[in-house]
Amino acid sequence: MFKSQKEIQEKYGIKDKKGNWLNLQQGDNKIRIVSDFVDYGVHTFKDKDGKYKSVVCIGKENECPYCANKVPVKVQFLGWVIDRKDGEVKLLKIGWAIAQQIRSLQDSEDYGFDDLPPYDINILKSGEGLNTTYTVLPARQNTPLTEDEQNKIKEVVKDPQEIIDKMKEKALSIIPEPSGETSYTDIPF
Repeated sequence: MFKSQKEIQEKYGIKDKKGNWLNLQQGDNKIRIVSDFVDYGVHTFKDKDGKYKSVVCIGKENECPYCANKVPVKVQFLGWVIDRKDGEVKLLKIGWAIAQQIRSLQDSEDYGFDDLPPYDINILKSGEGLNTTYTVLPARQNTPLTEDEQNKIKEVVKDPQEIIDKMKEKALSIIPEPSGETSYTDIPF
């Protein structure tokens, strides 16, 4: 995955290796969603050294060896946000727990929206490991994006599907076979 991230950074001219990916921290994570989020699958398994590895699912249509070996797929979503801590546009990877809460806001009478929410969102992270919980809280007021934010979005944001396709392309070229000794029951999902 790190090689894929580097390749993506090079493709899109991202200079700061960690600055353009938002990793959710404990506590408040205030963001503004500025693109659609696109779903994709990830397989996690133990390699022959006993270390957990993750690889993007290339899909059954591409004869994914992990799908063929019945390695479970974890669905994730990738999209662009403005990180309110530093005002930078960053990629954010989220799972079902967060995606469902954002979808609930989209469908709600008070916070509903058609394309992108016209307000900031706070993703509150608490706990660690399998005991991590996420709570999505909308801002109380709609706020328009500033001209500076709009310019950053035009400069940085690319279609998340292009990024996922590039990750799959990379995965196709380096797919290792899962170890025959792997027990998928102890993988933390």
